[in-house]
Amino acid sequence: MAYVVIVAAFAVLVGAFVVRGYGFPDVPALGVFLLLALLHIVLPDAVVETQTRVSLASVVQLAGLPIVGPAGASVVGAVLGVSLGRGLPWNKRLFNAAQFSLAASLGGLVYLWAGGTLLPELLAGPTELVEGLALPLFVADVAQAVVNLVALAAVVRISTGIPMRHQMLLVLRGTGLAYVGYGVIALTMVVLWRPADLGPTAAVIVLAPLVVAQWAYRQHAEELRGQQRALEVLVAAVEAKAPRLAGHSARVAELSGRMAEQLGLSPQQVADTRVAGMLHDVGQTSLPTPLVRALDLTDPAASRDYPARSAAILGDLDFLRGAIDPILRHQEGMSVGSGTSLPARIVGLADAYDLLTQVGDALGRVHAPTRAEALLAERAGNDPAIARALHVALTRPSEPGPRR
Repeated sequence: MAYVVIVAAFAVLVGAFVVRGYGFPDVPALGVFLLLALLHIVLPDAVVETQTRVSLASVVQLAGLPIVGPAGASVVGAVLGVSLGRGLPWNKRLFNAAQFSLAASLGGLVYLWAGGTLLPELLAGPTELVEGLALPLFVADVAQAVVNLVALAAVVRISTGIPMRHQMLLVLRGTGLAYVGYGVIALTMVVLWRPADLGPTAAVIVLAPLVVAQWAYRQHAEELRGQQRALEVLVAAVEAKAPRLAGHSARVAELSGRMAEQLGLSPQQVADTRVAGMLHDVGQTSLPTPLVRALDLTDPAASRDYPARSAAILGDLDFLRGAIDPILRHQEGMSVGSGTSLPARIVGLADAYDLLTQVGDALGRVHAPTRAEALLAERAGNDPAIARALHVALTRPSEPGPRR
């Protein structure tokens, strides 16, 4: 709360500074931008797998800099923060409002410092448009991204202990390129609004396709939630046959995903690796229950062919295509010179670690985390980078909710 209050106070101070210094150059346009900000109450950002994929807020916030100035953008940012925080506790809505307002104010100052104009309709020719609008707007885009990134990473660091550097890299991997796209869309909106003299019609022309894209992403997100529920049913079937594995699949999935992120895999590879960790034991559902309950899962030779059974059960599901190889070969990843893929080795190590620390080895001994790490590090097939990723993943606090 202390951090939220500090950010809010800073946002108010910077907002007051830009209001006093620059005022509101176009009050009617400010009213239109405020309506666009309130539009987020009924059209929230499209979030898929905890990542914001299509954000009208970023476009509106950036396009407002040349049209309503830093002061107007600061007010619009505050309204955007409140509308995006619908349903959240008041302190989180306050933080959202302060974060967006501060990013808009500082972004507006950077825009003017970089040579941007508040009268883009007076720019003549491509050269003036680039120097007086396009380049300053992209510099402001970077500035706003940095402010949002630092503010978010700091609050996550304070509330959960996750290092700021890790959180910033994680967000950049997922949304870094999106900021470039938002900059291009915002520039198009400004050019149509002022130099092309379309006024508020420019917002309709530019934002309408984004609204359609948001709808498509929401449908995709709902499809993913349905798939997740189906996967949870499969995991429940495994745990019903082998009660000792209760929670094992979820833990391996979480640990596999963290390790994949630490090793710099792409977002899709991270998702596939996490799913593979969740479903790596599904093949056990096709084995007799007495055999499953007697299976020594810490010994690949004794585990028979259940990874192949898992791959056979799931092979016809197109949305699991990227997870099939790690599921099929996760045990091979613990062998010397196996040549298995990195996701397979990640899942194999995460599986072995959880078995040693939660289920027990061949003698039924449950090892302490540090001892399990040491045992796995000694295995010949384990390279130092993966062992290091395991250690970092284990020492990292739990992730917060959806990232914006």
